Amino acid sequence: MPSGVKTKIYEYLTQNKGKEFTAEEIAKAIGADKVAIVKAQLTRLIREGKVEKTAEGKYRAK
Repeated sequence: MPSGVKTKIYEYLTQNKGKEFTAEEIAKAIGADKVAIVKAQLTRLIREGKVEKTAEGKYRAK
């Protein structure tokens, strides 16, 4: 299941390129129940170089 969440997160961020979102906002937007899962997947996407975390603790697509 989490791999599907990761795909949804990445698709959402790339569709909204240039915009920044909190993990909570992303979870709500993709319909994820648990913010912790979204945060874990965001960490993986950051490691893969697809997403970056801003100084404000928000996330955006690279």
